[in-house]
Formats: sequence, structure tokens, C-alpha cells
Amino acid sequence: MELKGSNYSARRPRILFLADRNILADQAYNSFSAFPEDALVRIKPSEIKKKGSVPTNGSIFFTIFQTFMTNAKVKSEPETHEQLSLAAETKVAYTPEQFNFGQYPTDYFDFIIIDECHRGGANDESNWRGILEYFSPAVQLGLTATPKRKDNTDTYKYFGEPVYIYSLKEGINDGFLTPFKVKRIKTTLDDYVYTSDDQIIEGEIEAGKVYKESDFNRTIEINEREAYRVKKYLDEANQNEKAIIFCANQPHAALIRDLVNQYKKSTDPNYCVRVTANDGTIGETFLREFQDNERTIPTILTTSQKLSTGVDARNIRNIVLMRPVNSMIEFKQIVGRGTRLFDGKEFFTIYDYVDAFHHFADP
Repeated sequence: MELKGSNYSARRPRILFLADRNILADQAYNSFSAFPEDALVRIKPSEIKKKGSVPTNGSIFFTIFQTFMTNAKVKSEPETHEQLSLAAETKVAYTPEQFNFGQYPTDYFDFIIIDECHRGGANDESNWRGILEYFSPAVQLGLTATPKRKDNTDTYKYFGEPVYIYSLKEGINDGFLTPFKVKRIKTTLDDYVYTSDDQIIEGEIEAGKVYKESDFNRTIEINEREAYRVKKYLDEANQNEKAIIFCANQPHAALIRDLVNQYKKSTDPNYCVRVTANDGTIGETFLREFQDNERTIPTILTTSQKLSTGVDARNIRNIVLMRPVNSMIEFKQIVGRGTRLFDGKEFFTIYDYVDAFHHFADP
């Protein structure tokens, strides 16, 4: 096809893959390995600083919003959960020349793919929206398994009605995704009311208050409760199967990691490891090893938020919910970690400690 009045036919189309987390951009970059090496470019602040300009020697570019919204003086890409909340900040006045993305002409990219588009760029008040508006001459395709219409992030308002919809249920029925089974696990300590026989190790307790799931590991900690849950899982599951345990926060993820390693059958010290935003390089290393289907260690990852979206590990057999799942969107994100196909994987199991079962009926 030739477009008159354009130099489009004289060069290869230029494509930008835009994500909001390094792990997603890296994962996409690696997935395009079948393309010639000189066609792929991973845009990083360190390279921009080293060369003094953004890269232009390629056809398919991969980066994150944060890299485009910084300049060559920035030393690293932010990746913490708190920094990702920039998407909700009030939009400020700026000129594109202040930021790395402004070094490209507005019509430089022909096609832009926005991964997890329900976050960040779809928000009217987001600084990141400026990137999409700047490159408005390009065709922009938003990808998401969890489109939003609420919380000041109306995915449909910016991208329009979906051009294609494919549900989780359809994917499972058509054989593109792995089905799942659910095990609901109830204990006598799902709720807690203080009694005078209980020992307070630290802090204060509110007499008569019913502490519920949302309170545990935030306002109250009962290590014996967490230990029981861990032992229950290890007793029921195949300990050789890969699993992700979703925890209330990073300290809780560290506690569960330590408890799993305390009660596991394996003698390997890295049988269970924590991968959260604050675990940095070692966390990324553990995650890559976990994703490697030829490796068996680490076998279990504990996390809080970091692994709820986008992470592609095909041989996950168990998803363990030890924190509340607050919405259908979040539930589908988490379930998606287990749906990848893998040889010999007929199903995966969700171990539900938090009564997330009411989300299961939605397609």
C-alpha cells in the first residue's frame, strides 16, 4: 500500500511499545526476538544519557512512560508501587522539549501499542497522557484485560469502544488459556476478637473489635495465623509445583516467604523468595529464574502488588490468595498469572483464603 503525499512507503513503519513497568517492556522486547536484532530498540535513560539523545536506529521501540517523562539527567527508571501512582497526580503544565519523548518528531511513530492501557495514559489528569497526545498522528492501540470506566481512568473515553473483545471464559473454552479450579480455605482465625487470655506482644488492641481480613497484616498481625495458612497450603499442594502467593504488603510477603521456607520439604534456601518493588535487582533475578521453565528453583514467589499484572510465567500451577481481592479487575489480573498454557498443564488451582470466590462467576 502506498500513501500519497507521504514518505511512508520509503521506509519501514516505526512501532512503539509503551508500558508502565520495566518488567512489561522487557518481556515484550524479549517476545520479539524473532525479528532482526537491529530492528529492536529498548529505550533506557542510561543509554539516552550516554549518547545525549534518544535512539532512532530501529523499527520497533520499547520503553516505559517514566523514561519518556524524564530527561537525560535521570539516572534510573522508577519502578516502585508508590511511583506508579503518578498516574493519579494532577496534570501540570509543561513543554515536550523538557522530556525525552519530545526529542522525537510528533509523527515519528506510525503505530503505538499501549500495554495495560487502563492505567496511566487513559487518565485525563495524568502527566502521561501528554505522551499519547504528543504522538497523536500515530495509530494508537490500547491493550488491556481489565478496562476501566471508573476511578478517574475511563479507558473507553480516550480509546473509544473496543475494536475487539475476547473474554477470559472464551479464551479458556477455545483452548488458548488454562482453566482453573478453586479451593476455598476457611479457618477459625479468619476473624478475630481479642480476649483477656491472648498475649499482646507489641502495640495496642481495641477490645471488642472484630478484626477482619482487611485488618490482618495491616493493623494487626498474628503470626500463628499466617503459619497455619502456610502449613495448610503446603500440606494440600504439590510442593514441586510453581506458585505465586499474593500477600497484603511487602512485610507480609517477607513473613510468608520465611514461613514457607521454614515448613517446606525442599532443602534449597531459595525454594521460596520474595519479589516486590523494593527487592530491586535480586528480585528481578529471582523472577527471571522463576519464569525459566527449565528451572525448578525458585518454586514459590511471594509478592504484594508487583506480580499482579503482565508477568508471563507459563508453568504456574497454583495461585494463592492471602490478601483481599477488592475488584473484578484485580481478580482477573491475578488469575491471568495462571492461565498461560504449558505442556502437561491441564489446569491450575486457586487457593482462596480470603473469600474472593464471589468474583469467580464473572466471565
